[in-house]
Amino acid sequence: MIRFFDPYKQYLQYKGEIDDAIQDTLERGDLILRQDVEEFEKNLAEFVGTKYAVGLNSGTDALFLSLKFLGVKEGNEVITVGHTFHATVEAIHNCGATPVLVNVKEDGMMDVDEVLSKINSKTKAIIPVHLMGDMVDMKALTDETDVPIIEDACQALGAELDGKKAGSWGWAGCFSFYPAKILGCFGDGGAITTNDEEFANELKDMRNHYKYNPGKWGFNSRLDNIQASILNVKIQYLEDMLNRRNEIALMYDDGLVSNGYLDTPKYRKGRVYQDYIIKTKERDELSVFLSLNNIETMKNDYYFPDDCPKPEETIELEKQTLRLPCNDVITDQEVREVIRYINEFFTK
Repeated sequence: MIRFFDPYKQYLQYKGEIDDAIQDTLERGDLILRQDVEEFEKNLAEFVGTKYAVGLNSGTDALFLSLKFLGVKEGNEVITVGHTFHATVEAIHNCGATPVLVNVKEDGMMDVDEVLSKINSKTKAIIPVHLMGDMVDMKALTDETDVPIIEDACQALGAELDGKKAGSWGWAGCFSFYPAKILGCFGDGGAITTNDEEFANELKDMRNHYKYNPGKWGFNSRLDNIQASILNVKIQYLEDMLNRRNEIALMYDDGLVSNGYLDTPKYRKGRVYQDYIIKTKERDELSVFLSLNNIETMKNDYYFPDDCPKPEETIELEKQTLRLPCNDVITDQEVREVIRYINEFFTK
């Protein structure tokens, strides 16, 4: 079986260092908001290129707490895209605000012109989504509005645009360290990057029940110290992970034969490959065919409740997208096998 993601193989790749890091954390008794978390926050901020990073329990909470800090509530609007995992919109909904969903362009990235046309007096924030490792045109967005921008960079750690990394363009950058992400821990984990000192300081209090600010209601959203110790090991190899994913993407680019039935991701200098996503009108049939040949794929269907309808163009796009195995532990032989079966399907 060629798995979409294999956490055990990735653990084996860094087993010695991870085991030592976990043991060290346990022997110190540092379990909640201690040395490992502080070290990871420093490492992440340095990698992304921001002054601060704050570890949280998930990428979902990173989005939610960013909105809460801004005071987003009922009667407000937040602009984002329909083509995203539902956690993006969930964070807006759980603040009581109205999600305003815009279309994406051919490359799957937010249509900035449509965003600018939707801004009004109710707009409290904009959440561009750097989906699949590519980036929204942040220069066009940041040049044209002073509305706070919260980057959903949960799928784009390491992606760059004009020399700046995802998570460093907006007021806040939100990241997930769910196991299948580019930089994944062995449970849930997330973080926010920012250059806003006031926000970073309050966020550290907010994630911990406002323990040091009695009289305010906070949240329990702490990055677990053991997970931080794992991330501190893996972040040392992040560039290698990104390079390996790029190698796999190039293998797919070179090997897949479209014959007019298949579209591959558009290459852009600076993008990374959280996922390698192909587009075909025969998506469902191809997925079944690959499964029968022991190749695991994932569809890109993101379902929202009926009271939050997506643009029709987004729905049509998602019906055609399929995520192929693309991670730092898959072998060249396995990639060639995926390519062989996809080409067989479209030349049958």
